[in-house]
Amino acid sequence: MVSTELDLNEAFSAEPLTRENIFSLKNQIYTSKANYEELENKIKSLRSSISSESDSSNAKKSTLILGICLWISGNQEEAFEVLTTLKSNKFASYFLGKCYQDRKEYDKALECFERSIQANEDEFEIQLRIAETERMSGDPESALKKIQKLSKGHDDDADLHYHWAHCLDNLGEYDDALTQYNRSLEIDPSHPGSLFRLAYYYDLNGEDEKALEYYEKCVETVPIYTNAMINLGLIYEDNDNYEKAISCFYAVLQSHPNHKTAKLFLKDAEAGLNMLYDDDKVKKQDQEIEVLNIPISDFELSVRSKNCLERMNIITLADLTKVTEYELLSYKNFGETSLTEIKHILNQKGLRLGQAVESDIFLDSDTGAGADNGNGAGDSDQSITISNDSDTGADADDGNQSNTISKLEFSDDCRGAIAEIGIETIDDLAAKTESELLEENGFAQSFVDEIINQLETIGLKLHSGTI
Repeated sequence: MVSTELDLNEAFSAEPLTRENIFSLKNQIYTSKANYEELENKIKSLRSSISSESDSSNAKKSTLILGICLWISGNQEEAFEVLTTLKSNKFASYFLGKCYQDRKEYDKALECFERSIQANEDEFEIQLRIAETERMSGDPESALKKIQKLSKGHDDDADLHYHWAHCLDNLGEYDDALTQYNRSLEIDPSHPGSLFRLAYYYDLNGEDEKALEYYEKCVETVPIYTNAMINLGLIYEDNDNYEKAISCFYAVLQSHPNHKTAKLFLKDAEAGLNMLYDDDKVKKQDQEIEVLNIPISDFELSVRSKNCLERMNIITLADLTKVTEYELLSYKNFGETSLTEIKHILNQKGLRLGQAVESDIFLDSDTGAGADNGNGAGDSDQSITISNDSDTGADADDGNQSNTISKLEFSDDCRGAIAEIGIETIDDLAAKTESELLEENGFAQSFVDEIINQLETIGLKLHSGTI
């Protein structure tokens, strides 16, 4: 259980400052909005103190803490700028390596992690980061060898088995990868990375129930696992559960107010919810009209009641809702027994006498329920609402599947390159082959890698080039 009590001054005054303490602090920060606001205040305070600090040693320590605070807050660019000024500091080098990872500058990340190794220190965690970086750079074989070597002394580490599984995933050895993910969860049932990867695996393979189970477990971890929350929202949206989808995207925006993907998906989910309501309303109206058009002859009535209704030119249930009890009883030979019969069949369908006269809802002219039947009963074009509420099972229209490129998270350079070649929709992008993209002027391999990764997040890939 992550403690929610937070004292940043006390946390950063601890000696020595360790990576484990920083990771624990990061988890605490994201347990509440108040903690995050305290972090923002700490960042403001550090900026002010650094600019006025005359002691260079104190200034360097404050700069280090500022860089770490910015990294925790998710402000990777500014964290990178601050930590770059402290390259010679081994502790700063580690978090600078994390920033390089986020920037996909893997060679520089590896340099930083190597530089961050302290003498006489257990290097396991840093070696794991090095292996992770090698995998991210496209060399899962080397990463796997390092991890398997590390496992001899750390087989009870959940993170190790997660990275082991991820390497196997990248190598296409999916059964072995599942074994390692599950081993990771045996050690730590709440390991967010393993929960997410298993959820993603089941998601891609169409096993929605299992995917939901693991995504829901993953989003319960602290801090919020953003990708898991977004994917969970998309599954809810696919199942027309728009309220839950909206809550997922809102949760992401609570922690990351400027998250572009969450904003776009939230907008789509809200539109889907409105469509669902509209579709449900139309279907309900269609069902009501269908009931109103049922002929009186479909019901078992006494001969006297049938004859009276025929003489009154009352043909359908809709016609019955347009006359009052008084009007029926005033007709010759129509008595209380016939009235009871009529009330009974209307009640079965959630209707009553005179209901259309009281209603303010209008029927479309082509429904037939308000057609003139010759005795004035059809003059009213008013509709009625059936009181027997039931689930219509309305499904929202899937809408246009050609979503715009703006739905995907690309770097500015990559997005610009895509725009330069005139691609505006995801469908158009997925129709391209890797070779076709690389043939475009100024289109780098790194852009293709970004595209492949982003398409993978929505279950798509570039065209293979074969028919």
